[in-house]
Amino acid sequence: MPIDSEFKRAIEDVKLRTSLEEVVRERVPELRKRGRLWEACCPFHDERTPSFKVDPARGTWRCYGACQKGGDVISFVQESQNLDFREALELLAARTGVELPRRRGRAEAADHDPGLAALGLADDFFQRELRSGEGRAAREYLQRRGIALDTQQAFGLGYAPRVGQALVGLARRVAAERRDLSLDVWERAGLLRRAEDGRPYAFFRGRLTIPIRDVKGRTVGFGARRLEASDGPKYVNTPETPWFTKGRVVYALDRAIDHVRRGGHLVLVEGYTDVIAAHQAGLPMVCAVLGTSTTEDHARLVRRAGARRVTLVFDGDEAGRRGAWRALHGLLPLDVELDVVALPRSSDPADLLAAEGREGFAARLEGAQPWFDFARAGLEGCRGKALADAVDPLLELLDRLPKPVHRESLLATLAEGLGMPVETVREQWRALPQRRRAAAQAAAQAGSQAGSQAGRGPRTGPSAPRKRVDRRTLQAYKAAAGAVLADPGLVPRVRPWIDRCPSEGLRAILASVAELFETDDAVIDASNVMTALGEHPVREHVVSLLEHARSSDYPPHQLLDEALRTLAEIECAVERARLTARVAELEPVADAGDEAAARDLEGTYAQLSELHRRGPQESPLGR
Repeated sequence: MPIDSEFKRAIEDVKLRTSLEEVVRERVPELRKRGRLWEACCPFHDERTPSFKVDPARGTWRCYGACQKGGDVISFVQESQNLDFREALELLAARTGVELPRRRGRAEAADHDPGLAALGLADDFFQRELRSGEGRAAREYLQRRGIALDTQQAFGLGYAPRVGQALVGLARRVAAERRDLSLDVWERAGLLRRAEDGRPYAFFRGRLTIPIRDVKGRTVGFGARRLEASDGPKYVNTPETPWFTKGRVVYALDRAIDHVRRGGHLVLVEGYTDVIAAHQAGLPMVCAVLGTSTTEDHARLVRRAGARRVTLVFDGDEAGRRGAWRALHGLLPLDVELDVVALPRSSDPADLLAAEGREGFAARLEGAQPWFDFARAGLEGCRGKALADAVDPLLELLDRLPKPVHRESLLATLAEGLGMPVETVREQWRALPQRRRAAAQAAAQAGSQAGSQAGRGPRTGPSAPRKRVDRRTLQAYKAAAGAVLADPGLVPRVRPWIDRCPSEGLRAILASVAELFETDDAVIDASNVMTALGEHPVREHVVSLLEHARSSDYPPHQLLDEALRTLAEIECAVERARLTARVAELEPVADAGDEAAARDLEGTYAQLSELHRRGPQESPLGR
């Protein structure tokens, strides 16, 4: 498809303002000038004789060796950083200060996606409800937090009514006018749920709503904060949907991206209110990763934003420190300047902005620690095995660096700080892959043992007999665990079944999710569940259970519906068999004239009759 003239001019401007040899040398430091060309060994395959040539006059590069790859500066960025064309172009545009025209064609078609349309309509609905009489509590909360009206409007803050049918009414009216926006679409977008009788209701109720937008500014999901302490966890997010995955969204990047491209500086914090407070204070380069580990998709978004420096400002507690380490793990391969602001204990960026204002926050950004200094600070005072163990996570970070010279330099600095030969530190770094494999093998063995125990109840001693568990029961509990991992909002429905789970491992997973659900500010994802499980060998199964649920053809709540239905049927069948056996025991005794046995038999008949009449879903066992 031909490109329009405006887009073509933008590409030309990018290439005119970009020095091809400088871009290549950033990835190929050994590039040297030979006459009018620049030469080096090809970065895209192994070779000993240089066959890679850059022609600045023509603005092209080519490998004359095995891979035969070549192109212009955009294709080099694509190939060297594993980007698509638009991503590479956006990166170079940010570098050169060229403003790209809005993408057309397929992007515009995506704007008419039914799920995105439903999410946009819900966004408008929530914003209107914030101005309603019922929205007063949410408005008062925002006023207490010092969030101004124009900031509320800029971020699209809203309110979800307590009555779950309010949004359903809107969805029904829209569905009557647009066949492509059926209630099923609203359900798949994470806006509606269905009760056991099939009746739809709103997922968010009685909460302040915060729209989560992709880099194009389209609403793809919501975060929602409780307004009353009795209304469950402080924050809940849209469950993962075809439009929303936490690991693929950087909150407020749509608002920050132009500022990041101009200044090259991106600041990452942990929460919605931290971002909103920072933007209101005049710091528009602040974004958040929504409390999850920094993923490769996050890193790609950071790269596309053109950030040359990334500063982490996470909460000043142990959870914040762990979050900073996870972020470093995801961002170090980008080869950007990375630093960290260490906040006072029990403080977060929003608190800091309230106490010190924009100037104080900006001063802390200027005084940020280089990431390596932050990471090695925990080594102070460690000796012997404790030191060796503490060094390993830092070596894991060094292993993420893309440039060997950079890594070797930091290994030398680390060795100097520890007062030992650099070769000793390098030897431990080299041993990391072997230790990873050994740990993986041990975990796999433990996981296999846990799997073999998955059908057993708790053991009372070394010789405790094994109790066989119905395979359907085991599969149902696995499905239930996967469902609540994918959508923690389902925890209340599965909670009554946790103690009845015959698999100690699955019971531990379900209990960990339930415990996190009850904890204020806890982020419920696979990483945090595994943290909660500690050394329990079943932690190795958490991700596989989650991925199985995510790859299912059904959303998590339907998986859980089926799992609980199966468990109820099995328990009813077990109870029916028990009562039938009891009848067989009592009948001969009652026939012999034992009045107590006769009364017991009559009661057992009544229980059997009630069980048959009500069925699994209506019986106490199915609740």
